[in-house]
Amino acid sequence: MSFKKQQLKTMFSRAKETDSPYVFVGIKAEGVSELIVIPKQSFEAKKKFYLGAYSDDLTHVMNKNVMITGLSYGDASQIPNII
Repeated sequence: MSFKKQQLKTMFSRAKETDSPYVFVGIKAEGVSELIVIPKQSFEAKKKFYLGAYSDDLTHVMNKNVMITGLSYGDASQIPNII
């Protein structure tokens, strides 16, 4: 599935509105997949970071081999939705 910046913004907004403990971001970088777990106290800072560091199609602006491939929020039960 392909994601866009608007979906990233919406994910962080919904996480905040529902008082979710985490936002989960799946990243594919140079053929390696990883999962980033962002705690709610970091939502605003990380949203700002991702919006500046990634293009509209969520590819890193300085390395086209790094992209966001999954987004979710909630508790740890959401992890299988991303990986």
